[in-house]
Amino acid sequence: MGKFSFKHIFFIVPALSISSLKTYPQIFMNMSGRDSWVAIIITCMIMLIYFDYLINICLKNNCYSLHEIFTTSFGNLFGNLLLIVFASAVFLSLIESASVEANVVHTNFFIESPVWYILLFVVIPGFYTVKRGRYSVMAVIMVCIAISVFNGINLAILTSRFKDYGRLFPIFEHGINADFFLSIVKSIGMYSSIVIALPYLSQLDIKKGLRTYSFLGNLFVAQMIIVAVVGVLATFNVERANTIVYPKLVQTQLISYFGFIASGEFYVIFQVISGWFSKYVTTFFALVLIFREFKINKVVNPNIFLIVFTVVIYVVSYMTSKNLLTLFSFLNLYVYVCVAALFLLPLVAFTVFNLKSSGK
Repeated sequence: MGKFSFKHIFFIVPALSISSLKTYPQIFMNMSGRDSWVAIIITCMIMLIYFDYLINICLKNNCYSLHEIFTTSFGNLFGNLLLIVFASAVFLSLIESASVEANVVHTNFFIESPVWYILLFVVIPGFYTVKRGRYSVMAVIMVCIAISVFNGINLAILTSRFKDYGRLFPIFEHGINADFFLSIVKSIGMYSSIVIALPYLSQLDIKKGLRTYSFLGNLFVAQMIIVAVVGVLATFNVERANTIVYPKLVQTQLISYFGFIASGEFYVIFQVISGWFSKYVTTFFALVLIFREFKINKVVNPNIFLIVFTVVIYVVSYMTSKNLLTLFSFLNLYVYVCVAALFLLPLVAFTVFNLKSSGK
């Protein structure tokens, strides 16, 4: 079976990492306030080092199977249990993707369209794409990321004159406190969905350039996130930004040029839909790849597996996203789960695996 080029990691990383921090940054901004841009720079530096560390361990030991890494690190029983914990966090990321996309569209664009109806346009195309296999998934990822980046660049240009970078200062006006560090922890949780790219390594033609392209993809994500957070803080004062549900979408409503380029909603609706749908599809197929390592596809018909998961995702996402308060309560808990299961757990598993492999 042919594999994708290792260069495709450049598209997979942004598909998983950009949407959360750009769409609802107030999850961590309400902790660090005006200093949020400093917190997000620190977070990006940590995640650049972190993901490069994981990729380097895979290359060094020539191992790209999460199942092998976890079972080698923790033994068969605990390794399988902890991999299921990791897969559960991946499933929660699916819930996040479907819920936030549906709620964003409902709240900002089509208020009269119910959430249950909008969700159908997420889960059904997502099911079809994943069912068609990895080539369809990769095609969707590349197209969606291209659309998202193109619209993001246009929006950055169109909103530039509404930004006052004086709003970013003074830094640490009230000193550094626990909330600042908690803000970094929460933003790491939002960024840590990048590790969902790890199951895709088994689908890539691995070469030494993998580390370079994964780092470049991560660096591309980091600069987009930093620009987005700085842009929000420079457009609104921090108190105003933290009271807006989806500040990036409100920011685009300021756009007005020449009397006919009014409101950036045309750009942002495509950016939101393409960004979140690419994360949904990428995460769903990653979950499929993880369960393939458990040989579940030999026990359960893959189509039945996809149908059951799609129905469960739809029901849970509807319950989560039909109310803004419920959604943001879920998201506040979700980021801490991600810190534990998508950041700390892989860090420990890969470190122990590397130590054991080096000791052989």
